Amino acid sequence: MSSIETKPVLIAGAGPAGLIAALSLTKFGVPVRIVEKLPAFHTATRGTGTQPRSLEIYRFLGLLDDYLRVAKPLPTMRSYKLPGGIEPLKTWKVVEHPTPTPDRPLVGESRVVLGQYRLEGIFRDHLAKHGVSIELSTELVYFEQDVEGVTVTLKKNHVEEQARVAYVIGADGARGVTRKLMGATFEGQTREEDGHVWADVELEGLSPEFWHVWSEPGRFTVTIRATGDQDGHFHVGIIGKNFDPGYLTDEEKFVNFIYENTGRRDLQFKKFTSMNYWKPKMRMVNRLHSGRAFIVGDAAHIHSPTGGQGLNTSIQDSFNLAWKLALVHKGLASPELLASFEAERLPVIAEMLATTTALYEHAVADKRHDQSKEQVAADMLGPMFLQWRNTSLSQLDINYRWSPIVFEALGNGGLDDAALKARAYIGYPGQPVHAGDRAPDAPELVDEMGQTTQLHEIFQPTLHTFLLFLPETSRHDEEQVDSIIQTVRTLPEATFQIILVGRDNVSRSPDGTTAYKDTEGYAFGAYHVEGEQATVVAVRPDGYVGAFVYDAAGLRRYFSRIFLIA
Repeated sequence: MSSIETKPVLIAGAGPAGLIAALSLTKFGVPVRIVEKLPAFHTATRGTGTQPRSLEIYRFLGLLDDYLRVAKPLPTMRSYKLPGGIEPLKTWKVVEHPTPTPDRPLVGESRVVLGQYRLEGIFRDHLAKHGVSIELSTELVYFEQDVEGVTVTLKKNHVEEQARVAYVIGADGARGVTRKLMGATFEGQTREEDGHVWADVELEGLSPEFWHVWSEPGRFTVTIRATGDQDGHFHVGIIGKNFDPGYLTDEEKFVNFIYENTGRRDLQFKKFTSMNYWKPKMRMVNRLHSGRAFIVGDAAHIHSPTGGQGLNTSIQDSFNLAWKLALVHKGLASPELLASFEAERLPVIAEMLATTTALYEHAVADKRHDQSKEQVAADMLGPMFLQWRNTSLSQLDINYRWSPIVFEALGNGGLDDAALKARAYIGYPGQPVHAGDRAPDAPELVDEMGQTTQLHEIFQPTLHTFLLFLPETSRHDEEQVDSIIQTVRTLPEATFQIILVGRDNVSRSPDGTTAYKDTEGYAFGAYHVEGEQATVVAVRPDGYVGAFVYDAAGLRRYFSRIFLIA
């Protein structure tokens, strides 16, 4: 067994969660080593839907333009009458995109479909720009922790090596070893009576314009959707309810099932490029963190694909963890900060899992024993079958108001932690922004050079952004403003930026600050800033409001929860 020196943070698993963790840490200047046990990158479509919050994360990390260049709109659903399988029964949209608003500009983005393997390729390309590559055929098999670091055992081509690292991030999936070595357990259920088979197939005979659906209530749903990668390439699924289609992983049996149960023998299946089978599992771990080890993504939560939450939730795990780990690794924050990763993410995952489990019940139309054929057809025309109208699915209302590291000067209206956690996923639509909420966007900000920008272009994934909202320049207390600015400057160098926001032209922009005029009032409106008192909003590197305060004393209370300050 050889021993080599390695990077400070080891990431096991090169799926979306592992890649976002690696990219986020790399942008902080934290060196990483990312390993993947597979011998080659997969080419399966898998998770394809992207939620608005993920698009925002891609913007923060500089990935959004590359994503939108290749992503496709979500096609319209079309179900067909059985038997026969040709006559349309219903045409609808699985998701209704709301009208974008200044504070949520990406909710109306239609380009939200991209195969996971192509998405991972974008992530890898950006990592490569930082000199980071993935070590294939390399598996984490064991680790031991002590107060100074982690000794990991890796296996590559049947040869073991030991390495010394500062931290381990397990993005190694539900069957990975990190969760087990941490002592975390999966809790939840497996639908033993159900099963899914999914395949990427080249076929002829269907328009790529629609997401095609054939369903026999109480038994199965067949879905066929163009991947958008190449003409004639489709993602095909057989979803069994009270029916396990595991034997259909044989290509001939897979095709014959579709022919016999949809009646669409006109479809010409040319070539299979991937095939996978799994049982629906709705499970999550009891912990995300143990000492210097963490788990993210499928290693921490698995569920049905209904609602398109899995991949999106996974990358948010990593984005939440990375900035905290970077500050601790650099000695700028106490290791106690790392406990907030679990404190913040577990309640969100629990609520998300409950939502996707409820949606799963409508992935196959129900059939009661006393239903007529006409009643069955009516159910398939109803509002529940493969229609996702829950606005929480956008993930823009996810919040951490109960978090031990956020500070809201005005409090949370008397709600205790249990009440706050119950709204971790659904949030507080229509209510003013609080500490712990997603930081809203705001356009039409004009700088001192006359250039126009928006808040989500100003926020940085490696910095705390302190938005200092000023009342009319002739009325605000300059001594108070100076005190706030000087207090922020007590933070470690290169960990923050100070942004002054005024309703009119800011009279001066002190050194080390940048001033913007809120020409249309979008920023003041999004953050519900009123009155004649200066207001400070601390926006964390992950784009969440860390603090909502009004003076230097409030800032210092927030700093004490995040930074080590002499």
